Amino acid sequence: MLTSLEVILPLRNPPAEFLQTVASLLAQDDRDFQVLLSDNYSRTGREHLDTAVSQLRGAGIPVRVVRPPLELGRVEHWNWAHLEATAAWVKPIFAGDWLAPGYVRQLRAGTAAHADCRYAFTNFVLHRVGKPPETSASPWAGGYHPATVMRDRVLTHGMQFGPPSAAAFAREAFVLLGGYPTTLPICADSVLFCKLAARFGVLGLAEPLCHFNIHEARFSTSLPGKRRETLDENLTYYGQLGYHAWTENRPWPKLGFLRLLVREWRNFRRG
Repeated sequence: MLTSLEVILPLRNPPAEFLQTVASLLAQDDRDFQVLLSDNYSRTGREHLDTAVSQLRGAGIPVRVVRPPLELGRVEHWNWAHLEATAAWVKPIFAGDWLAPGYVRQLRAGTAAHADCRYAFTNFVLHRVGKPPETSASPWAGGYHPATVMRDRVLTHGMQFGPPSAAAFAREAFVLLGGYPTTLPICADSVLFCKLAARFGVLGLAEPLCHFNIHEARFSTSLPGKRRETLDENLTYYGQLGYHAWTENRPWPKLGFLRLLVREWRNFRRG
């Protein structure tokens, strides 16, 4: 159950789109949350950070600005910021993404209805420059799916939970699983979300309450040129999930797991 919530924004050179993210927090119809702005030694965009702090405080939303003791790598910074949070639940969101006004309210209601829930995601709307918006339709949205179900599902279907901005989870669960793996910088979020689902189950909110904005300033725009690196990381983290299931000495869908690996390879070959 969500008893307290902290929204985490890892920042480095925040673009103007960052203020769209902040505006969506100000528009929440449930403002019982706090905000953590973690600045990883930004060299530009400091004026946007100052504006965000002023707007959030002006709206009565508690906000803290923190900075790591030294400049960190991208995923290292994610982990550091999550560990700086103090609320029972944390909700990452990245600069340029935004939330529908009812996100916090629906997240709170969903977790209250499922006492065992430690991880939740929502369907989302994908925005890309020059292309019409696309709305996701995850098969796991629309209810709570326990770990006994999701252990096999992540081994046969892989990652179907959306981007980090669509996620929220108990901070204790994040710590228990070791956070985002820094050795897999492209797929770090996918690994964590699959592990969360397999260990704690997952609550999927069917309404698309998150907007995932692929603007020019974000890391995702470089991924089409990193197809081989993405394949290598995907196969590595699928292997980690399979190895974990094997070491637990429980039945697991070996044929479905092999099909997952084959699908991943075929998708790579198709471009």
